[in-house]
Amino acid sequence: MTKTTETILIVDDNIDNVTLLDKVLNKSGYRTLIGYNGEEAVKLARQENPDLILLDIMMPIMDGFTACEIIKQDESCKHIPIFMLTAKQEVDDKVKGLELGADDYITKPFHLQELLARIKSRLKLTREHRRTVSLERSKALNNMVEGVEHEIRNPVVSIGGFARRILDELPEDDRKKKYAEIILKETERLERMVKESVTLQSISQGDKEKLDIHTLIDEALSQTADLKKQHQVEIELSYDLTLPLLPFNHDNLLIALIQLISNGLEAIDNSGKLTICTSFSTPANNLSDLKIEITDNGRGIKDEDLKRIFDPFFTSKMSGAGMGLPLTRKIIGYHHGTISIKSQPGQGTQVTVTLPLEEQIR
Repeated sequence: MTKTTETILIVDDNIDNVTLLDKVLNKSGYRTLIGYNGEEAVKLARQENPDLILLDIMMPIMDGFTACEIIKQDESCKHIPIFMLTAKQEVDDKVKGLELGADDYITKPFHLQELLARIKSRLKLTREHRRTVSLERSKALNNMVEGVEHEIRNPVVSIGGFARRILDELPEDDRKKKYAEIILKETERLERMVKESVTLQSISQGDKEKLDIHTLIDEALSQTADLKKQHQVEIELSYDLTLPLLPFNHDNLLIALIQLISNGLEAIDNSGKLTICTSFSTPANNLSDLKIEITDNGRGIKDEDLKRIFDPFFTSKMSGAGMGLPLTRKIIGYHHGTISIKSQPGQGTQVTVTLPLEEQIR
C-alpha cells in the first residue's frame, strides 16, 4: 500500500462525488479523509490538520461558506488551503468564497487531471513555504541564542561558583544551607540551558555520507535503552527495507532521532508502546520522500502546548531547557526535510519526519 505525506480532506454531501474523488486521490498517492457536511469539515480540520481541503458549498447542517469561514478564523487550522467545489458558476459565489479565505475555486463538473494538477501545485507551494519559514526561524533563533550566551553565561558561572563556596563553608545545621542548595540547583539549570542553546547555535550541516536510515534508528534505540527500560515500553518496528542508502550527516541525524525517541519514551508513564515506521512517501506518484513516523500511546500534548512545541525554551516537562525540538527541527531542515507533530491528550503523539530523496540524491 502506498503511503504519502499529504492528507486531503474531501467534504461533499454527494456520495458519488466523494467516492470518485476518494478513489482518484488514493490512486494518486494521497491519504484521504471524508466528511459529508460543514460541521464534519470543521471537526476533521481541527482534529486531523490535513494538508488541503476540498470543500463543497451546498451541504446540509452547515454549508461550505460557513465551514470555510470558521476554519480560516481558527488559529490551529487557518493555514490549511481550501478548494471550494460547487456546481454554481455565479461570480458572486466565487467572490464570497475567496473573501472568506478560500484558496481556489473549482466548478463542477471538473476535469480530474486539472484538479490533480492544481492540488499538486498548491501542495508544492505549501512545502516550499514551510521550508522557507523554517530557515527564517533558524536564523532568528541563532541571533537570539547568541545574545543569551553572551549575556547569561558569565553571570551564571559567577553565581554558581559563589553558591558552591557558600554551600561548602556553611555548617550542616545552618538553615541558610538549604537556600544555597536552591540557588545552586537553579544555577545548574541555567547552565544547562546555556549549554543547550550554544549547541543549537553551533550545530552545522556537516559532511554527509551514504547511510542506512534503519542503522541510525537502531543506534538511537540503543542509546535510549535505559529510558525504555525505566518506562517499561514495548518497541514495535516497521521498516521498509527497500529504502536506499542516502546521504545523511550521521552525528546530527542521530541527535535528532535520539531526541524524538526519548520524547516518546518519556511520554509513556508505564507499559506503553512506541512504534517506529519507515516508508516511501509518494505525493502525486513521484518517489520523492523518505518518511519516518514515531508514534507513542503516552499522555499526549495539550493543544495550547502543541502550538508552542517548537518554540525555544518552551517545555511542558518538569526539567530541561526546551531546546530539544528546536534543535531537531534545525537538523531536519539541514537535510531539507520537514517535521510535524500530531497529538491528543490521553491518546498519544505521532511525529512525522520527511526527508526528500530526490534532493539528497542529487
